[in-house]
Amino acid sequence: MAPMRVSTMLLSCALAALAVSSVLAQATNYTSVEATAGKPVQLTYHASAHKNCTPAPLPTVRVTQSPKAGFLVVRKAVLSTDKIAGCPALKTSAQVVFYQARADYAGPDHVSYEVTSSNGEVASYDVTNTVKPAATPSEPGGEKGTKL
Repeated sequence: MAPMRVSTMLLSCALAALAVSSVLAQATNYTSVEATAGKPVQLTYHASAHKNCTPAPLPTVRVTQSPKAGFLVVRKAVLSTDKIAGCPALKTSAQVVFYQARADYAGPDHVSYEVTSSNGEVASYDVTNTVKPAATPSEPGGEKGTKL
């Protein structure tokens, strides 16, 4: 399977991974997402590059609290961006984190994971998921569950 391409919509994740921090304290990122049962939703992506704009080793992702009603999937991808100053047309490998609830589930779920960059910086992600039921197919006429 060919690596997926990552858009620059979530560029802040890439910028955070590219920034060099002198603080050794671990940062925690809290977020909430809406998911549909049985369908993956992208949570974050993570990439690194050296100051000379060459790719750095992939960050590692470690689940610290598994979701109870679904699972996480981490896929490799290629990040392409021209938004990093001094690095025009940067292309580097990335890790993309997806959450997917079971197809028969609706309700709350929660997951936590850590991402460690090649230089040892650790960022924690704490995600609250609100899972909507999967859509049911409509009957002819476009109305769900309506009998004539």
